Amino acid sequence: MAPVQLESNQLVPAGGGPASAPAPPAPGAVTAAASPGYRLSTLIDFLLHRTYAELTVLADLLPRKTDMERKIEIVQFASRTRQLFVRLLALVKWANNAGKVEKCAMISSFLDQQAILFVDTADRLASLARDALVHARLPSFAIPYAIDVLTTGSYPRLPTCIRDKIIPPDPITKSEKQTTLHQLNQILRHRLVTTDLPPQLANLTVANGRVKFRVEGEFEATLTVMGDDPDIPWRLLKLEILVEDKETGDGRALVHSMQINFIHQLVQSRLFADEKPLQDMYNCLHSFCLALQLEVLHSQTLMLIRERWGDLVQVERYHAGKCLSLSVWNQQVLGRKTGTASVHKVTIKIDETDVSKPLQISHEPPLPACDSKLMERAMKIDHLSIEKLLIDSVHARSHQKLQELKAILKSYNTNDNSFIETALPTLVIPILEPCGRSECLHVFVDLHSGMFQLMLYGVDQLTLDDIEKSVNDDMKRIIPWLQQLKFWLGQQRCKQSIKHLPTVSSETLQLANYASHPVGNLSKHKLFIKLTRLPQYYIVVEMFDVPGNPTELEYKYHFLSVSYAEGDDNPATALLLQQFKPNIEELVLDTKSGKQMKSGVKRKFSGDPCSIEPKKPKRSGEMCAFNKVLAHIVAMCDTNMPFIGLRMELSNMDIPHQGVQVEGDGFSHAIRLLKIPPCKGVNEETQKALDRSLLDCTFRLQGRNNRTWVAELVFANCPLNSTSSREQGPTRHVYLTYENQLSEPVGGRKVVEMFLNDWNSIARLYECVLEFARSLPDIPNHLNVFSEVRIYNYRKLILCYGTTKGSSISIQWNSILQKFHISLGTVGPNSGCSNCHNTILHQLQEMFNKTPNVVQLLQVLFDTQAPLNAINKLPTVPMLGLTQRTNTAYQCFSILPQSPTHIRLAFRNMYCIDIYCRSRGVVAIRDGAYSLFDNSKIVEGFYPAPGLKTFLNMFVDSNQDARRRSVNEDDNPPSPIGGDMMDSLISQLQPQQPLQQPQQQPFAKQAGASGAYPLTSPPTSYHNTVTPSPSMMHTQSPGNLHAASSPSGALRAPSPASFGPTPSPSSLGITMGQTANFASPHGSQAMPTSMPPPRKLPQRSWAASIPTILTHSALNVLLLPSPTPGLVPGLAGSYLCSPLERFLGSVIMRRHLQRIIQQETLQLINSNEPGVIMFKTEALKCRVALNPKTNQTLQLKVTPENTGQWKSEELQVLEKFFETRVAGPPFKANTLIAFTKLLGAPTHILRDCVHIMKLELFPDQASQLKWNVQFCLTIPPSAPPIAPPGTPAVVLKSKMLFFLQLTQKTTVPQEAVSIIVPIIYDMASGTTQQADIPRQQNSSVAAPMMVSNILKRFAELNSPRPGECTIFAAVRDLMVNLTLPPGGRP
Repeated sequence: MAPVQLESNQLVPAGGGPASAPAPPAPGAVTAAASPGYRLSTLIDFLLHRTYAELTVLADLLPRKTDMERKIEIVQFASRTRQLFVRLLALVKWANNAGKVEKCAMISSFLDQQAILFVDTADRLASLARDALVHARLPSFAIPYAIDVLTTGSYPRLPTCIRDKIIPPDPITKSEKQTTLHQLNQILRHRLVTTDLPPQLANLTVANGRVKFRVEGEFEATLTVMGDDPDIPWRLLKLEILVEDKETGDGRALVHSMQINFIHQLVQSRLFADEKPLQDMYNCLHSFCLALQLEVLHSQTLMLIRERWGDLVQVERYHAGKCLSLSVWNQQVLGRKTGTASVHKVTIKIDETDVSKPLQISHEPPLPACDSKLMERAMKIDHLSIEKLLIDSVHARSHQKLQELKAILKSYNTNDNSFIETALPTLVIPILEPCGRSECLHVFVDLHSGMFQLMLYGVDQLTLDDIEKSVNDDMKRIIPWLQQLKFWLGQQRCKQSIKHLPTVSSETLQLANYASHPVGNLSKHKLFIKLTRLPQYYIVVEMFDVPGNPTELEYKYHFLSVSYAEGDDNPATALLLQQFKPNIEELVLDTKSGKQMKSGVKRKFSGDPCSIEPKKPKRSGEMCAFNKVLAHIVAMCDTNMPFIGLRMELSNMDIPHQGVQVEGDGFSHAIRLLKIPPCKGVNEETQKALDRSLLDCTFRLQGRNNRTWVAELVFANCPLNSTSSREQGPTRHVYLTYENQLSEPVGGRKVVEMFLNDWNSIARLYECVLEFARSLPDIPNHLNVFSEVRIYNYRKLILCYGTTKGSSISIQWNSILQKFHISLGTVGPNSGCSNCHNTILHQLQEMFNKTPNVVQLLQVLFDTQAPLNAINKLPTVPMLGLTQRTNTAYQCFSILPQSPTHIRLAFRNMYCIDIYCRSRGVVAIRDGAYSLFDNSKIVEGFYPAPGLKTFLNMFVDSNQDARRRSVNEDDNPPSPIGGDMMDSLISQLQPQQPLQQPQQQPFAKQAGASGAYPLTSPPTSYHNTVTPSPSMMHTQSPGNLHAASSPSGALRAPSPASFGPTPSPSSLGITMGQTANFASPHGSQAMPTSMPPPRKLPQRSWAASIPTILTHSALNVLLLPSPTPGLVPGLAGSYLCSPLERFLGSVIMRRHLQRIIQQETLQLINSNEPGVIMFKTEALKCRVALNPKTNQTLQLKVTPENTGQWKSEELQVLEKFFETRVAGPPFKANTLIAFTKLLGAPTHILRDCVHIMKLELFPDQASQLKWNVQFCLTIPPSAPPIAPPGTPAVVLKSKMLFFLQLTQKTTVPQEAVSIIVPIIYDMASGTTQQADIPRQQNSSVAAPMMVSNILKRFAELNSPRPGECTIFAAVRDLMVNLTLPPGGRP
C-alpha cells in the first residue's frame, strides 16, 4: 500500500509504525515507494510544533493589523489547523486496522523485487554473450611451467616485472653510507669556505652531511645541500628557536609550531632566491629573535609589576620590536614628592644602525664608574631576565649611595673603619671600638625603592624608623645618631657583661634625695646596676666621650648604697656614693701575674679620677663586648658583701671569728668561728665535752642563687659508734643549711639565730647521747640484742630495734617547740609497714621530754613492742547495727593510751580493759571500769565486765603462776594500800633484796647523778600520799606474792592502789601520769615460802580490779583473731575475732538479753548463780550462761514444760543455733530480740522454725534440696524495703512475719545466686505465703513471682489441719521446686 501524502510532502507508512530501512530500489522503481516512513509520535510532534509556531507568528503580527484582517487570519488559521488534525485522526483510525494490509504490501513488494532481479540477470547474460564472448579464445596450455612446478616445486619462469614491482632493491652498505656522508661533509666545507659567511654564524658544526649554525640565546639552524654543484641552493632541514622565558614561560615553547613552519618556509625561500643566502637567513632569524626577546622582557615586566614590585617599577614606553623603557626609584610614587629627585630609567632597545647587534641597554642617568663588575652586569641582558637586570642596575646605584654616605663618615672621623659589602649593598659602621659584627650598624639600600634601611641588633623598631627617616632626608644627620647609639651600645655591653650575675639594670633610679645627693651630679649617660641578693646596694656605671676618638667610651664605676622606707610605694634614699679606684682595672686585666684581687677587701675612694679604659685589640676566643672590669666589680661585691654582713652580725652578737678567709686558691670565701656561745639548758660538763669535740666551724655560701649558707661543723671523738658506713671515720662532718628569703638581706641576723638554734639542738641531743654512751657498758644483754644505733649525725639519733631491727625511732631536738621530737618508722624488710609504737608516740615523747634517758626509752620499747603488736590486731573499724539504733556506728575497740606502759581498751564504749606493760615479758590486765582509788566506785561511762577475772585466769601460764588463785577464791573488798601495809610487805621482802640489787645497778646513773632511772616507767609514790582504809589496817586481803624464781617475778598486789592515780571518770584521754611498776623487776619481790595457801571463797564482782599477770604470748593469744573454740568449723561463723572480743561480746549480749526479757513477754526467773540468766516462756524454760570451759560463748539450755511435745534433737538444734547464730559474732542486739520473739511463739510454730534452723546448721543432711536456707534474724540490706537494714526480722502477732535467705546449691565455681524471701504465716488459717512487700524499682520480679506461685500452689494442694503449722513444709517444698531460669538473677 502506497504511503499517504500529507502537507509539506511528509509521508507516513501504513500503520504509522516505524519504517524499516528499504532495500536498494531497482532501476526504474517509483521514487515514492522507496520514501522512508515516520513514526506516528514524530508526526504528532511535528503537527503540534507547527501549530505552536503559527500561533506565535499570529501573536506577533496581528496587533499591527486592522480588526477585519485579524479576524480573517484567525479564521484561516483555525480552518487550516482543523483540517490537519482531522486528517491525523483519520490516519490514526485507519492505522489500527492496517496490520494485515501492511503484511500483504510487504509480500507484494518482495515479489516485485525478485521479478526485477530475474529480468536484470537475463539482460546481463544476453549482453555478455552478444558482445564480450564473440572474440574470446582459450590460451594454449603452459606445459613448461607445469613441468617446472611438478618436478622442481618452484616457479622460475615468473615474469621479472612482478619481481621488480614487489621486491625492494637491496640497501647500500654501512661503508657506502660513511663514504657518501664524508664526501657530503667535504662539499659542505667547500661551500662554507667559498660563501660569504656572517661572523655571528661562526659557531657551526659539520657532521653527518649537515651543517648546524647555533647563535646562543636566539636560534639554531641545520642546513645541507642536495648535490655537489655550486649552484644548488641550501636546503634548511631543521629550525629551533632558542629564546626562553625561564621566569614566566612555565617551561612552554614561546613560538608555536605553525609559526616555526612559516618561518622555515620563509627562510627556505630566501635561501633559494638571495645572492647571500646565509647572511639573509641570519638577518631574518636575528631580527625575529630580538623582537621576541623584547616581547619576553615586556611580559616579565608586566608580571613583575603585578606580583612583586608594584608601583616601584613603571613602563615608560614600549614599542614592539624596537624598545622598552622602564623607570625605577620614582620618588613621586614613593611619597617623597621633593620635585628635585632625578628619574632613574632603564632602556632596552634594538640598535637600528646595526641590526646584527644584540639588545642594547642604556641607563639614565648614566651609571657611576664604581665597580667594573657591577657595571658589566648592569649592561648585559644575556640572561633574559628583566628583574635581574633591574637588580643589577639598582645594585650599582646603591653602591654609589653608600659610597657617598661613607665619605660623610670619613669627614667626621678620619679613623673610620666602616666598609661596604658588595654582595648585598651594605655599609657596616662600627659604633664602639672594638666592635663585633653584631654590634655594628648595618645600612642597607632597598633595591626596590632606593631608600636607606638600618639594622642594629637590640634597638627597637621605632628608633630605627626615626633614624631611617632622618638619614633619608639628609645623610649628614647620621652623625648625631651614631653618638646616641654609642652610649646605648655601651649600656648594652654593660648589661650583657653582667647578665649571668644576679643583677637588675636600669638607666634611671627613683631616689627621694636625688637632687641634693652627689648622685644627681653624675653624667646623663649612666647605668644603675642593682644587686638582687643585696637590694640595698647599687653599682653605678658612668660613661663619657673620649676626645679625638668618636668611637670610644670612658667608664667610671661608683658604689651606691640606699635605704628603703617602710611601704612599697616610697622611693629609696641614697646614702653613700663612692668611686672605685682606678687600679681595679689593672688588677682585673693583669694577665702576666695571674693573680686576682683579694676577696673581701673592697677599696673605694672619692674624688680621684679614673683612668681611661685602654683600647683592647680584638683577640680570638674573646668577646670584645665583654666588660671585664664591670663583671669583676659586680661579682666581687655580690660575693663579698654577704660575708661582710655576716661578719658584722657575728661581731654584734660577740661571737669570735677569724673574719673573711680565702679558700681554694682564691675561688671561694669562708668565715670560721673561734668559739660558739654556750647553750641555755645544757649543763657545763656537756658543754665542755661538746666544745672539746668541735674541731672547726665554717660558714660558706653555695647554691645557684648564692642565697644558701652552709655551716660546716667538724667533730671528733664521737661518743657513739653507729652502723652507718658514712659514720666510720675519726671525724664527723655536719652540714647545716640556711636559705635566705628574698625579702631579707643575705647574711643577716636571722642566719646567725638559726645557727644558734641548731647548735642548741645539737647540744641538747649530745647531752642525752653522752649519758647513753656512759650506760652502754652496763646495759643489759637483751637490750643490746634488741637495739642498735643506726645513725647519729649530731642532729638526729636513729635507733633500730626489734628482733629483725625492722623498726626505727628517731630523736632530735625541736628548737621551735623547745622539746625533743620523736618519730617512728620501719626499715629493711618491714619498710612500708606501720610501726606498732605509733599508738603511744605522744606518750613516749612526753616521757622522754620529762626524763631524757635513752636506756629507759629502749626498755619501754622492749616491754611494749610485743603487747602493742597484739593490741594493733584488734578491730577498730566502726560498725552499724550493733544496737537497736541501727543507724548509729559503734567502734569495736578504741585504743586509748594513758602512758607509755598503760593502754586502755574501750569495747563498744561500754567495757574498759586496762593493760599495763611490765618487764620480763609480762603484762598486767585489769577491769578499767573500776576506779583505781576505790574499787567500790565505777568510772563514769563504763560498766564492769562480769567474769573478766575468771576469763583472764584461763590465759595465765601455769608454769609461771603455779600458785594461781582459784576461780572461786575470795577477795575481801580491798581499800587502797596504806603505808603500814606496804611497810609490812616490804619488811617481808627484805631477805630477797640482795638478789635484786645487782640487776638494778646497770640502770642507775653514775655517781653524782640526781637519781636513778629505772628501765620501765617511773615508780609511783601513790602509796605515800593516799590515806589507807580502816579495813585495810586490820585485815589483809589474801594475796599470792610470787617467788623470785618465778618467770614473771611479779607481785600481785592485793589492791589496785599501787597502779597510780586514775584520770577523771568523765575523761579518758588524759594521761594517767606515772603508773606503778607492780610488774617491774624492781617492784617484784620474793614471797616467803612459809605463806599459807589462799582460801577458796566465792568470787566477788570487783575481783577483776585486781590485775592479772599474763605473758606476752598469752596476750597475743588473747588478742589474736582465731576460730571459736569448742565449735565445729562448719558451725562457726565467718566473722573471725579474738578471744577477748568474743568474751566481751558475750557479756554484752548477756546484758542485752536481760534488758530484752524485761521488755518482751517473757518471765524472768531469779537465779542464785552469778552470771546466769533464767527465764521461761509458755512452753520452755531457758537458762543462759557463759560457756564454763572457754568463757567465750553464750550457751542456752532449754527445758520444755511438756516433754512430750519436744524431741531432744530439736532442743539441741535450738541451743546450738543460739550459740552460733544468735549470741555469736558480730554480737548484735537485734538478733537477740528476734530470737526471743521466736521463743515466745506457739510450740507448733517454734518447732517448724527449729526445723528450718536445722537445715541451716546442717545443710549436708538435706542433699535432695536445691537451695540452702538461712534464718534472717535481722533484715538484710537486699531485702524488700519494709524497714531499715538491721531491724529485727521477726514479727509475731496475729500473723507471723520472718525472712529467709535462700542460696542456690551449685558445683560450678561461680557466685551462688541468693534471694531474700519474706514469709508471712497466718495463725488463724494456717497458710504460709510470701509477704506482699513492694520491691525496689531496679530489682527483678521474676524470682519473687516464682516463689509466690510455688507457695500458693502448696497452700492449694495442702490444706492445713487444725493445730498444724505449715511453715516448714512450705519452705521445704519451696527449696525443692524453686528453679530459676538459666543465667537469671533475682
